[in-house]
Amino acid sequence: MHEVETKVLNIDAKEISQKLAALGAEKVQDTKLIVDWYGPKGLTHNGDDPWFLRVRTENDKSELTWKGISNHIGQSRQTEEINFMVSSPERAGEFLRALNLEPYAHQEKLRTSFIYKDWRFDIDQYPGMPAFVEIEGKSNEHVAEAIKLLGLENNKTWNKGERMLVQDEYKLNWFEMKF
Repeated sequence: MHEVETKVLNIDAKEISQKLAALGAEKVQDTKLIVDWYGPKGLTHNGDDPWFLRVRTENDKSELTWKGISNHIGQSRQTEEINFMVSSPERAGEFLRALNLEPYAHQEKLRTSFIYKDWRFDIDQYPGMPAFVEIEGKSNEHVAEAIKLLGLENNKTWNKGERMLVQDEYKLNWFEMKF
């Protein structure tokens, strides 16, 4: 599966939630996410990773995800990923360490998600930085249509990963993001 997504920065989370609700979008999630990243030992994990593994937990559900290297298309990025549910984030971590992978980063963030037509909107808030909305669609043009729909054409967009956003744009330590 490939995802095409763009982050729109420095949003008013409450205002965007209200706009989505007024459009009739379905709120599908309002939670705190805990994400632990794993990768091959010996890498700096500063962008040299050939792929990424993450264990993401929300409420009582955990998911293991493999993510390939992203391709940038216009203001969006496309990434191959494989997801499956795991019964325990701790056991998933033990499994990955048994495969000689190392945990190298931990994040916590608040997420409110909406589905509207063929789009997914994830409003994310990390500690110490402004909220942003990640818009996932079928193509770069489809994502651009959603940006216009929400009146966010003048906001800065970001098509690189969240690690780069946290480190490069906000000068924070992505490897340890806790509330």
